[in-house]
Amino acid sequence: MPDLDTAPDPRTGTRHDETPPSTTETEPGGRADARRNRRQLIIATREAIASRGLDVSALDIATAAGVGVGTLYRRFGTKEALLNAVVIGLYDEMCDVARACMERPDPWDGLAEFVMELAGAHRDSRGLAEYTAEYKQEPSPELAERTAALQDAVMRLTERARAAGALRDDVTWQDILICSRAALDTDHCLGVDAGPDGWRRIVTILLDGIRAPGRTPLEGPAPRVHPGATPDRTASADR
Repeated sequence: MPDLDTAPDPRTGTRHDETPPSTTETEPGGRADARRNRRQLIIATREAIASRGLDVSALDIATAAGVGVGTLYRRFGTKEALLNAVVIGLYDEMCDVARACMERPDPWDGLAEFVMELAGAHRDSRGLAEYTAEYKQEPSPELAERTAALQDAVMRLTERARAAGALRDDVTWQDILICSRAALDTDHCLGVDAGPDGWRRIVTILLDGIRAPGRTPLEGPAPRVHPGATPDRTASADR
């Protein structure tokens, strides 16, 4: 897992300890070039981690962006800081999705839509799937803030569906998050090919399983938030 302690401001891509811009970059034309280079690096990184995960090299990212690797380090300081900025952007997009799902008239539709969207985001980006599965490395403050925001959104969607009688009483918001990863590695099994959209069938079957009324009691404890992954939450938040 990358070291995220040197993450940039996701809005500007700059860090407090970043090398000051050159004279050329502070000129009007230079500033435009710098902004364009930053956009290209963000786009190239999103595409690279989607297919190759977080181990993509700085050189490969810079080459795909059409800039020198030195430009990457001038703009972001480290490859890890660039990755952090990109993942923060992906998390922000999922927060926007969650807010839109909260506006759905039917609480179950809102929850089901969010689970499908998050499952699809995991499918679309190997790097995002790797990031959301990480818990051993302490995240940057910016990423921890987005993680907490996403968890809060899932809590609200879960409670809204439960209050409407649409969600099984024994399903927690933590279960919902784990369910969103069910679409990973669902393409082939024993000669069976699920097809490009087969993962949607799997998620739909899973959603039907958590919809009220549930028939089979769940075995074992509910998933738990790993200690230190996000700010402490009260026991009541488990439901």
